[in-house]
Amino acid sequence: MKKVLIKLQWAVEALSSITGVIAALCTGAAALIITEGVVVRKVFGLSAIWQIEASVFLLIFATFVGAPFVQKHEHHINVDLVLLLLSAKTRQLVIIIVSVLTCILSGIIGWFAWPMWWEAVVRNDHSMSLWGPPLWIPYFFVPFGMSLLFLLYIFYIIKKITSFKESEVDETTAISELKDIELSEADQGTKK
Repeated sequence: MKKVLIKLQWAVEALSSITGVIAALCTGAAALIITEGVVVRKVFGLSAIWQIEASVFLLIFATFVGAPFVQKHEHHINVDLVLLLLSAKTRQLVIIIVSVLTCILSGIIGWFAWPMWWEAVVRNDHSMSLWGPPLWIPYFFVPFGMSLLFLLYIFYIIKKITSFKESEVDETTAISELKDIELSEADQGTKK
């Protein structure tokens, strides 16, 4: 059973890495599409029927399917002010509680978004714009991304609970926005 969980975790993390790269590319593509739309409209005086909608679809992908990648690398936005004031054990406990709540929320969103996607597939729903792309494509991004995020949080919570039980609590904490920047010894002393 443990080998199956390890393989599942590896697969989820690998898929999160792949979708994270695709999400980054989608963000860049959305920016290029919007720029192209502005140039076509302002310079050539032509109207565009697909640019806004395509960029919205790409940003939906980047938001929902890119979220697991962000969680995997723990680069999500944290409010560190409160966490920095807590003891190491309490800080870890708060992180576990917040992770459980976020896991539940992503699971609920995924649970209710899958039927919405399937309904769009069955009914063959299309956008009301002149371009009219099928809506099952952007509708798929929400349940897929939230389900992947849910699974990543399960593994993250297990890891955090295991380290908490084994008293492997890091006595220092890094300010998340600055965790990749080296701080002076005086600054590091204030984090304890």
